[in-house]
Amino acid sequence: MTYRLWWTVGYTCTSEREFLATKHRLLPATYEMLDDALRRAGQVRRAGGVAWLIEGDDKTRLGRGLIEQTLRKRGAELEPAQPADRRGRPPRRE
Repeated sequence: MTYRLWWTVGYTCTSEREFLATKHRLLPATYEMLDDALRRAGQVRRAGGVAWLIEGDDKTRLGRGLIEQTLRKRGAELEPAQPADRRGRPPRRE
């Protein structure tokens, strides 16, 4: 199963209507797992962009609102783990 994520950064699309009008010109990012697509959507959001749509091969569709809702619920879970230091200890929390 693959998932395609359509996202923009900047002023390419500022509304759902503009996104739908330009979707055919955008190249989606493809991921093997839904969690990977959601993780990237979170990175896009933190960079000031918008994750507009995630589509799966099985016709699963997550629109912007559902993506945002999922990121609010699972954001911490989807964050990549912090690498351990050279001695194998987890990073210190400050």
